Formats: sequence, structure tokens, C-alpha cells
Amino acid sequence: MIEIEDIPQIPDRDKRFEEILVDCNGQSEELAAIEVYFTDAAQFPFAAMWRDPDESEHAEPVTVLGVAEVDERRGVLMKVKRGNKERRIVAEQLWADDEESANAIILDDYRYWVGELNGLTPGFE
Repeated sequence: MIEIEDIPQIPDRDKRFEEILVDCNGQSEELAAIEVYFTDAAQFPFAAMWRDPDESEHAEPVTVLGVAEVDERRGVLMKVKRGNKERRIVAEQLWADDEESANAIILDDYRYWVGELNGLTPGFE
């Protein structure tokens, strides 16, 4: 088995998910595995853009400080610094500035899990 911090280096997304979600049964276990992926493989702090889905033109630079919390309804919330204030933002609204970094891959994988693999779907198991 591969170390979790090495998973972003696997070029194939499906193979990354095989490693991340190994032995998961249901959405809550998958979310817990995704949280471990963030906390163990991401390199904090890092520069990112926050894009608000309700305002298509909105993009604001932030510094991602770490995982703030994980919620079964909202998913992974990241603690970010925006200007001189800290706030929580859902991870799927963040894009790492360094598009080749492990952080960018982890965020992309999370968006894929939420959007394509039915992550955070109420009642989905």
C-alpha cells in the first residue's frame, strides 16, 4: 500500500481513488478518507483562488491554512486567510495557484468526488 502523502503523485485519477477509498463502505466513510487525504497529503499553507459559484466573475486570492472541519452535508471546509481575516470556505470553491502541486491535485480530486462520484449526495450510500 502506498503512503497517503504520495497519492497525489499517482498520475491516474482512478488509481488515486482506489488508494484513497480503499475499504470504504458508504459516503460517510469516503468523506472521512477524503479528510485524511487532505490532512496528510496537502502542504499547508498554500496560495489559492476562491471562486464563488453564485458569482461567476468572482475570484479572490486567499491563503489556505488547513482543514477547518468536515461536515456530512457541506463536506470539507478549509480555513483560509482572506486579507487579514480568517474564514471557512468549502473546498470545492478553491483552486490552488500552483496547478501542478499536490494541493491542486487534491482539490481537483475532491471536486471530482463531489461532482462525479456522488459525494455529499443526501441519502447516497
